[in-house]
Amino acid sequence: MTTTELLPTPAVLGNTLPRHIAFIADGNRRWAKARGATVEEGYRAGAAAVHRTLAHCRALGIEAVSVFLMSDRNFDRNPDEVAVLVDVIANIVDTEAAASTGPVRILSSGPTMPVRAPQFLLETIARAERKTAHRTGMTVCLGIGYDGHDEIRRAFYQAATAPDRDERARLPVDEYLTTSGLPGLDLVVRTSGERRLSGFLLWQSADATLHFDDCMWPDYDTAALVEALAVHSTQTRTHGR
Repeated sequence: MTTTELLPTPAVLGNTLPRHIAFIADGNRRWAKARGATVEEGYRAGAAAVHRTLAHCRALGIEAVSVFLMSDRNFDRNPDEVAVLVDVIANIVDTEAAASTGPVRILSSGPTMPVRAPQFLLETIARAERKTAHRTGMTVCLGIGYDGHDEIRRAFYQAATAPDRDERARLPVDEYLTTSGLPGLDLVVRTSGERRLSGFLLWQSADATLHFDDCMWPDYDTAALVEALAVHSTQTRTHGR
């Protein structure tokens, strides 16, 4: 039996199947340290978990999956480590562009991303988005150089200064977020035992189920995903009503 066969079917999950899941892929460096491995080995094991998890989500019929790979602040790490991380991320983008049945979208609202990211990463991102733009399967959203506070600030500014804005209407902030046009975020999963969002999709997470898993991201597997889906299936979202 394959790991994919262990997943619950959409029919079993019924209307509790999340349309949009976000993963905060944390714990790659701690996974490596615990095994006496290099940081690069930790990042590459984490990349394998990204591809594995996205494949499982496609098998379930999830409409959109967002994965937090790198925050804007991660550019402040040791330059050698940043170079390794960027190389691994570029490979993730390329691989998903080849494997994905749907669009690959980059969630990148950090103010320093265009300046501090190496040119080859920017070119890889542009190529992946262009190559997959017209696909109709599950949307893959990769958070690279992402800053949730900056995303909200930019969205509010753009909404408030839109030339055709109705002064009497509420600001259409959602239309200017990096996730514009995607289903609302239903489930957020963070690994490594940390109980925080670290700025990922702050606006979008308002009504989402939050699930914190103690495993390190490279170890994230089918059983962990099934557990997160089970937790989400028990939640009742009333939206305050």
